[in-house]
Amino acid sequence: MDILNRKEIAPGIFLSKITDSRFKQNRVSVCFLTQLDDGKASANAVVPKILTNSCRNYPDLRSLNAKLSSLYAARLSETVGSLGDTQYIELSVKTIDSRYALDGEDVTSEGLQILLNCIFNPLTDGNEFTATVTENEKQSCIDAIEAELNEKRVYAVRQATRLLCKGEPAAVFEHGTIEGVKAVTAQTAYQAYQNLLNSARIEIVCIGCNDFSDAEKTLTTSFTAIKRTNTEDCHSKISTVKAESLTHTETMEVNQSKMVLGFKTESDCDFDRDALTVMSKIYGGSATSKLFENVREKMSLCYYCWAKFYVGKGFMLCECGVEKDNIEKAKAEILSQLELMRNGEFTDIEQEHAVLSLQNDLKLVNDSLTGIKTWYLSHIYRCDIITPEQAIERYLTVTRERIIKAAQSMKLDTVYVLTDDGGAK
Repeated sequence: MDILNRKEIAPGIFLSKITDSRFKQNRVSVCFLTQLDDGKASANAVVPKILTNSCRNYPDLRSLNAKLSSLYAARLSETVGSLGDTQYIELSVKTIDSRYALDGEDVTSEGLQILLNCIFNPLTDGNEFTATVTENEKQSCIDAIEAELNEKRVYAVRQATRLLCKGEPAAVFEHGTIEGVKAVTAQTAYQAYQNLLNSARIEIVCIGCNDFSDAEKTLTTSFTAIKRTNTEDCHSKISTVKAESLTHTETMEVNQSKMVLGFKTESDCDFDRDALTVMSKIYGGSATSKLFENVREKMSLCYYCWAKFYVGKGFMLCECGVEKDNIEKAKAEILSQLELMRNGEFTDIEQEHAVLSLQNDLKLVNDSLTGIKTWYLSHIYRCDIITPEQAIERYLTVTRERIIKAAQSMKLDTVYVLTDDGGAK
């Protein structure tokens, strides 16, 4: 696999290329990055669904899908997500490489043209999107938000993050709110689309077996034609620790209580991402971790118990499924296991297993175009562009002393509990 090749093709617009001969497909992703904002997130989330529904060349979903199918089942997709304090809106096209087309079609170029048509030539009614498509795609967004509520584990983590990052952009859900989506109109969605084109930071990532030289010319021509103003400089700030830890309990009809403990790095401590990542793996990031082996297996206090360090915002979440009567016992033992980490009470074998687990995670990155895109987009965003192999080397150099210091820097900030009050719905 070639090392990532990245350049700025226009103000605030960057093109990255990675050629990997193992694949027989190519993927081009256009990602719009903008700060999470409660007043804009809902409209921004609706935009990519509208853009991938139709365009002027293919004015309905049926004709668009028919064209994609004719290109050996090419796939057009959209994603809305978050990177720390930033919302990203992504539109992608994936095709087989043109070398594998039966009749010599330039499948890669045709797929790219469909993507660009959707971005630059959407179906509109004057200065707004068409009302029917807008309403249909709004419902799709609402369905995604409601799906979170149905998955209680995901819901608990989201609620804990909102409390943990209260007052910060990261507290805003990347899909917005149901009320916010309902308020979106064909006109406000179109305005959000224009704002993304004109001022959002744009990261274009091309990955596959192609060298993307032709794609680079096409993309450069298309995106340099945009009249850009006040380009955003998106970044995340490390979340600051509250003066006093917050405990919040929410009641709902649930069969199993959920508890999430949020820890933050003290602002006066050195922020050692690699050590914090290894520390969180030893603590609760694998099946050989302290939380899994002790809180779940030996003491049987939880159905599951995991911890994960979120690099972009500098906090760690520990989540568990627990019986209501065991909530306080589980909390006490989770904190006790962290205290052991602070005191250096972990073995070399535990550290070795944690690094091996990280190695296994990182080896999966290069197995798919999506995995590679996700890896490099997050590292581009953090201004720390390294390969998964380089990340492994960094984890191997983390010392015991750095891990202890990382654990000592973690302070309990927020405790969120989702439980049944005996009849609440």
